Amino acid sequence: MSSFKPSLASLKTIFHHEDFHLLLEKFPEPICILSTDEDEKPHQFIYANKRTEELFGFSADFICTYTWEEMFGIPRDADLQKFSDKSQNTPYEYKESPLEETMKGKSLKINIREVEGVEKKKYIVMTIIDTTEHQKTRNELKRTTSEFESLFLYNPDILFSIDKTGLFTNMNVAGLTRLSYSTEEIGKTSFRDLIVKEHLDRTNQHFYEVIKGNVQEFQICIQDKFKNPFPIDVTAVPIIIDQEITGLIGIARDISESIALDEKLRASEESYRALFDHNIDPVLTFDLEGNFLAVNEATETILGVQRDQLIGEPFLPFIDPELHEETWNHFSNVLKGQPYQYETSLHNADGEQVLLHITLIPAMFNDTITHIHCIGKDVTHLRKHEELMEYMAYHDNLTGLGNQRLFSKTLQQLIDERVPCSVWIVDLDRFKFVNDHLGHEAGDRLLTDTANRIQSLIAEFGTIYRYGGDEFAILIRDIPDEELTNLAKKIGLEIAKPYNLNGFHSVVTASLGISKFPIHGSDQHSLVRAADHAMYHAKRQGRNAFQLYNNGISGLATSDFKMESLLREAIEKKEFVLHYQPQYDVKTLEIHGVETLIRWNSKELGMVSPADFIPLAEETGTIVEIGEWVIKEACRQNVEWQRRGLMHVPVSVNLSLRQFYQVNLVDKIAAILQETGLAPELLMLEITESIAMQEDIAIQVLQDLKALGVLIAMDDFGTGYSSLKYLHSFPIDHLKIDQAFTQNLENKEGLAIVTTIINLGKSLGICTVAEGVETSEQSNVLKELGCDIYQGYYYGKPLEAQALERHVQGGQK
Repeated sequence: MSSFKPSLASLKTIFHHEDFHLLLEKFPEPICILSTDEDEKPHQFIYANKRTEELFGFSADFICTYTWEEMFGIPRDADLQKFSDKSQNTPYEYKESPLEETMKGKSLKINIREVEGVEKKKYIVMTIIDTTEHQKTRNELKRTTSEFESLFLYNPDILFSIDKTGLFTNMNVAGLTRLSYSTEEIGKTSFRDLIVKEHLDRTNQHFYEVIKGNVQEFQICIQDKFKNPFPIDVTAVPIIIDQEITGLIGIARDISESIALDEKLRASEESYRALFDHNIDPVLTFDLEGNFLAVNEATETILGVQRDQLIGEPFLPFIDPELHEETWNHFSNVLKGQPYQYETSLHNADGEQVLLHITLIPAMFNDTITHIHCIGKDVTHLRKHEELMEYMAYHDNLTGLGNQRLFSKTLQQLIDERVPCSVWIVDLDRFKFVNDHLGHEAGDRLLTDTANRIQSLIAEFGTIYRYGGDEFAILIRDIPDEELTNLAKKIGLEIAKPYNLNGFHSVVTASLGISKFPIHGSDQHSLVRAADHAMYHAKRQGRNAFQLYNNGISGLATSDFKMESLLREAIEKKEFVLHYQPQYDVKTLEIHGVETLIRWNSKELGMVSPADFIPLAEETGTIVEIGEWVIKEACRQNVEWQRRGLMHVPVSVNLSLRQFYQVNLVDKIAAILQETGLAPELLMLEITESIAMQEDIAIQVLQDLKALGVLIAMDDFGTGYSSLKYLHSFPIDHLKIDQAFTQNLENKEGLAIVTTIINLGKSLGICTVAEGVETSEQSNVLKELGCDIYQGYYYGKPLEAQALERHVQGGQK
């Protein structure tokens, strides 16, 4: 078959003019033809095919009304190649051009060819390719590549790629740094070199799964160049090129901190659960409306209600009704975002009252309160204990009356409020006789009956208090003098009626002294002193009488002055003698110490009771000189006992209030110890709670005494200014339980008070001494309660030194 090659002439014969026009119209790319100007630059559009119309959005006739410069908005002498290059790379801005709207954001590849026509006329043929989508693809690829490079280069996690053999082909800076490898070193390293031995088999399995085309996520432990292990979380995906897996790319995150944090969180959660579930106190959670969300076992126990009956229910119905409003107001306070504490009361399912100290804690999330945590503390027993201690502090255990402290507090309130009233001091005239001859039990019965008799007469007028010993104090509201006199007579007559004291009918009278506020004084001291003087005046007038204070009443009678004079001479005349009462260890019944008691055998007055001369010595100040002699003589006697090998125990000496507050007390004690040669730990100084009236000074004096090495005992605990804070502040070694408490052990209240005092002593590390032990029953009860030391007639009465020596040597207890 021969080939045929048409000539130009034959082509002209084959293609007609219409065929060329049709060919241009059907051409798949936009084609435009422009005329040229005299400089042969593009000038007027003279033709645009169908594709140009579609691209520009205008008809060919409309396009041919524009010049090059008008259509593209660039000068006709511009660099056409530069224009073409720019337009295909970035969208061209067609300013002041009809294409400004239709071609906005498009990128074009424009090819311009100069064509010479008939008669050498020059034309510009322009073909246009829309590269917008292509350019977008290129830009997106470029952006994606840039982002991937940034992700790879700057990612804080370890990014790597591995070939099918397991060798690293790439790793980012963070990975190289964490593993301590260089780029060259890692390129020669297999991932298997980094895996700890225990995880190697499992890691290989994951590797082979990725090479099969499966994405893998797993946690393993790897090691750096220096064999330091750390855990990582890995995500690995296959690298697929032309449908062939060539390796894998992965990201590894160091989860050391995360694991440590998880462990801490788990430990914290376990601690919280332990705190919540096993707490001996109620721990619970409320929603913001006060409904139970969670409760522990202690909550169920204290309420007597099962957990499933509580969840979702409001807490308020469990609170005592009278406290609903107050308790809800407390609960509302925590909704302000701060912890809150308060106390409330409820009755449990058994009807028992429970006092709770509540701590509410808001639980916050994103600065918003989501629920309320609650910790409850059952303070029922604590409050009752505090109430008991408060009662003990202000009441006399024997009679149940308010004590001197409550009297002082009440009187001060009346004075502060300027309420007119009268102060009475009542002293029993023959009490010591009854106590000495019928015993302490009869004496206690006498005091109790007297208190009841007085109370029955004054109930509508005022209040009676046990002032101390056999004295009572009365506060009476303001009544006329005539009514006051009649009341005093009635009290005197009532007290003088016979008493049945364990089968003995005894008659006791009383002396009453009365002062009035504000007539006889504007302060406590003046009023009590005036009533005291009036009472002593009544005694001097023959007893069994009352006396309203007046300016003619002096503080001391002539007989008192005589006794004072004799007191001042008693030491020089060696008329004082010391008796010693032994104290015994409860467990071993071995002697533990002796208490010193002074007696006065006056050559002129005979044997004088301490109850008669000690108050006078206190008032006149001679107690200081007498007290110093007692301490020196007791120390001398103790040294003598030690020298003879008879006993090695502390000797106790009572310090009076006036003696305690001497400026040079500590120096005097130190001098006596040095002079007698007694070891400081063998001297015990007994104080009463009345020293607490000047607490700051008392603390300093006691600390100075302790610095010497001597022991300190608090005598008659619970009968005066008792307060727990004094025991905390004062350096006390022994706590002496007053005999009024010891002899009331058969009563529930008495037993509770003694139990409380002993337990208090144990909790503070203070030795407890029970005074007035007179029966085996009392001894046994005290031993069961855990008392440390006995003192009383059952084990030994006060004896002179030689008699005590015989008593101890004879083993008499």
